Amino acid sequence: MNKISATVDVIERMDVVSYIYVNSGDTVIRLIKSEIPGWLEIGDKITCTFREASVSISKECPGKISIENALPATLKEVRENASLCELTLESDVGSVVSLITSSAYENLGLEPGCRATMLLRGIDINIEPALPS
Repeated sequence: MNKISATVDVIERMDVVSYIYVNSGDTVIRLIKSEIPGWLEIGDKITCTFREASVSISKECPGKISIENALPATLKEVRENASLCELTLESDVGSVVSLITSSAYENLGLEPGCRATMLLRGIDINIEPALPS
């Protein structure tokens, strides 16, 4: 499970879904929720969590896309077997792990040290209050 520490900047309530904009470092991440937790307020410190399979990867992310969050990153580490690859990427939000197929890894021409874009749907991100350390 990936975890990112962030601060709530904006809560935008709409008729069907709501958007929560959070800031992690200098990166704004947009979350989409059908319900806003009752405890959530602007300025809250939160932890965003999302599964490794929720992180798609692009090597040359041109043009417009329908995914809310496109975060630049550097591929740091690869663990590979015949069917799957676990990629560890470093970005402004910290270290993020992605799980993709080995064929996707090969088709994208990825290798450690290369630049890539992490694509993360806002609906796949869960939030919880940040616990004091």
